[in-house]
Amino acid sequence: MHPHRTACVIFAVFALLITSCARTPASPVEDPSGQQDFSRFALNSLKGTRDGERLTARAVFSDGSRELTVDLQFRVGPQTRLESGTWSGLGGSGAVHERSTTFLGGQSGPPSLGGRFDLQDAGGATLHRVTIPLQPLNDPL
Repeated sequence: MHPHRTACVIFAVFALLITSCARTPASPVEDPSGQQDFSRFALNSLKGTRDGERLTARAVFSDGSRELTVDLQFRVGPQTRLESGTWSGLGGSGAVHERSTTFLGGQSGPPSLGGRFDLQDAGGATLHRVTIPLQPLNDPL
């Protein structure tokens, strides 16, 4: 085989391996049961205000025809934690359970927030899961 062709074949195999290992980004709204497709949902807005050791944030997700609003209240500290949260939309409402939270205090700019949260019904069952990518809270709530 010609050296140029060999290099092209090696490059093509390498590119195929790299792209096959890449995960498709998950939708920011998921149905853990797999019964509903939320792949068209996107995070439309994230607003929040820090007041001392308290942070209040609102995330709004939408697919253009349906909307989901998640209100979150955090206690800021060495381990920032969700104190309480509620959600509404998609024909329901309920409480929010924290899976993970990332908070950067914003010493040189606005604070940043990200995390994964379970949206639960009145009985505590997880109906939906949302992911907020880490991003600055530029807009106050």
